[in-house]
Amino acid sequence: MKVVICEDEKIFSNQLAGYVKEWEKERGIPTEVFPYINAEKFWQYWLDSEDYDLIFLDIQMGNMDGMELARRIRSTNADIPIVFVTSYKEYAIEAYNVSAMWYLLKPITKEKCFACLDRANQTDRLRKYYVFSDVEKTERLLHADILYVGMYSHTATMVTAAKKYTFRKTISQILEELDDKLFVRCHKSYIVNIRHVVSVSKSEAEMSNGHTVPLSKDMRREVNDMFVRYNLNKI
Repeated sequence: MKVVICEDEKIFSNQLAGYVKEWEKERGIPTEVFPYINAEKFWQYWLDSEDYDLIFLDIQMGNMDGMELARRIRSTNADIPIVFVTSYKEYAIEAYNVSAMWYLLKPITKEKCFACLDRANQTDRLRKYYVFSDVEKTERLLHADILYVGMYSHTATMVTAAKKYTFRKTISQILEELDDKLFVRCHKSYIVNIRHVVSVSKSEAEMSNGHTVPLSKDMRREVNDMFVRYNLNKI
């Protein structure tokens, strides 16, 4: 399990790191801690790799505060557990708006830290990956991170917020291998992840990264119904 601690006060960062290592020893779950002293630095690492399982995030930090960092993270990843660790009560509603798993006031107790780690570990086991191979290597992507898939001359292009991946496979094969609660075919050459769809019109779906994906007449109703159901369930 990979745990980020984004905290500019060393005493609190060290305290959390100590609790995480105690949890690792008691639970017998291999755990790595990645400390960052400001939001800007972690954001750059996040853009290169989203391979983390839990983020402890302070709010008042440097030029970019923790709430802004959380909003940026949510623009690329809807699922990773975020726990705000702060001395301020007034940000609790904003934390809800970025789907924080927990909002903890300093000082943090060992029991509360363990509860966060236990919940994140359960969430991590339930997450699904898509595994694929190109000519050079085999890779895996979290289903939640995939925005859409497009077919171009027998080559599939899988798009995340940070990168595009290309490999050889038919769109029907890919659709069978993806989570049918999240993914839907919207065109003969496209599959979208419904959690990253921002709006649906007669001819296209707008994605969370600003891209638009074509929407065929025959598939429009299914996509629209799935879009409505997904967003109603979030309320």
